[in-house]
Amino acid sequence: MPEADPQELVTRALAILAEEKITCEKAQPWGPPQRRATNDTVGCLDPPQLPRVTGNESGSSGLPLQRRLLSDGTVVSLPIRFFDAQCLLASFITDQERAALLLDRTGLEVAVQEDGGALTMVACFEYRTTDVGPYNEVCLGVWALAPGDRIPALYVSDLPVTTTLAHRAGREIWGYNKFVAPIDVQGDHKTFATALRDPDDALILTLEGARTASIPTPPMDVPTFSMLGGRAIRTIIRTMTPFQISSGDCFVLKVGESKHPMADNLRTLALDEARPALLQYADPLQFLLFPGGAL
Repeated sequence: MPEADPQELVTRALAILAEEKITCEKAQPWGPPQRRATNDTVGCLDPPQLPRVTGNESGSSGLPLQRRLLSDGTVVSLPIRFFDAQCLLASFITDQERAALLLDRTGLEVAVQEDGGALTMVACFEYRTTDVGPYNEVCLGVWALAPGDRIPALYVSDLPVTTTLAHRAGREIWGYNKFVAPIDVQGDHKTFATALRDPDDALILTLEGARTASIPTPPMDVPTFSMLGGRAIRTIIRTMTPFQISSGDCFVLKVGESKHPMADNLRTLALDEARPALLQYADPLQFLLFPGGAL
């Protein structure tokens, strides 16, 4: 059979999801990747003891359109649609050996840069309208490679969010290392500031500054790695809107006094008082979050 056109899959997904509105029973209040059309966008891992696929057809776990039942009874439709968001992606050049410590026991390896360093990212999001409600999020990740695959993806080591639904869905469907925490995001298209605190209200990080001259880039797929049921999976985030790319010289990341594991990871990467090598900014941002596929 001919290879499916990924853009056609997105169009079909949006049309079907728009026709069938999913009611959540208990809903509460990116770099080096390249777009490629592979089965990575349609695979799904659904091991025992994790949320199951619901639907009328057997074998639906291999399809890009799914409904997942969470442990609290909430039904989530996939891909999740993010209609309106603001985000800042800050990329840092870090020591390869330090970055490798965050990949311990994952089976992944650091995607080494030309200068021998590693590329890490701190991404800050303000999700204003989504299928799972509004929430804020901060991502810490390392660009990594799977054995035998030279296409890098962002291994997500920490992913705090501000709502229990986003936390539950992220952990149960993708295995993202999420926790619920206070996150403040402020931005006006020129200046941007994020403050993340741990569940005990101790400061984990701040990232703030003013963006300089930028150039637009077209939408691109952002692949991620996470660990689900003891196995690494790859997930495709399909962005629908462009980014503005600029230098990170006028931004600084500061690590707070928190003893949380995410704060420890930031210290391991030596990111206290670090300035990004590159910034990517989008407002508004739209994207689709697809099911993940086992490596």
